[in-house]
Amino acid sequence: MKTSQNPYLVVDAGNTNIKTCTISDDEISVVEIFNELEEVLIRVRNQDLILISVVNPLVKEKLQNVCKTLYEIKYNVKMPFSSAYNSMNTVGVDRLCNVSGMLKYAKNKNALAIDIGTCVKFDFLTADAVYKGGSISPGIQLRYKSLNDYTNNLPLLEQVNHSSLIGNDTNNSIISGVLNGMNAEIRGMISRYEAEYGPLDIYLTGGDALYFDIPQKNNIFAVKNLTILGAVEIYKLNAL
Repeated sequence: MKTSQNPYLVVDAGNTNIKTCTISDDEISVVEIFNELEEVLIRVRNQDLILISVVNPLVKEKLQNVCKTLYEIKYNVKMPFSSAYNSMNTVGVDRLCNVSGMLKYAKNKNALAIDIGTCVKFDFLTADAVYKGGSISPGIQLRYKSLNDYTNNLPLLEQVNHSSLIGNDTNNSIISGVLNGMNAEIRGMISRYEAEYGPLDIYLTGGDALYFDIPQKNNIFAVKNLTILGAVEIYKLNAL
């Protein structure tokens, strides 16, 4: 697809919902989150789309049937960075978009993206723009669900954004274990990266990032739509 349209309409069909985002002149103007596919199909009808990720192939097919043109970000398109990842054919496109998004901000610096959503994903980019890889662990809902699935008596909880250190009943004990445990995990991983690679810029993103009290430092930045911004950069590199 060769086009120079601006604004861009980006579609991110993830594990829990579908996000559409309008970007004009590198500024995000409209973000919409949908739980029903039919609503998305109405939104994208006759539009030029940049597609990031689709968990269900049927979603892509339906988008193609109603949109004007569709450019899909894939692992094997040209990226604005080089890669030392051993299995690019299996890496999540959202992770590649996060790395691309970091390059908009991190110039000649080591950088770490932390995407907190269905999973917690760390992705590391060197100062000379080499993607090294990172880590993946379960997010909040997956941890809640696993406790319910693999035990006989523990309840399935909804997301809660507050947890004391000591849970005074079973529900609060689960909340404390999941949220405080994840908070300690994230802080610990940041410390390990800093110990091994020295100073680095850190970019927090993802729908559940707001639940975590990450220390505010000069090198830690909250970029709510890092994945979307990175997708546009990859699109520009390949389609324009």
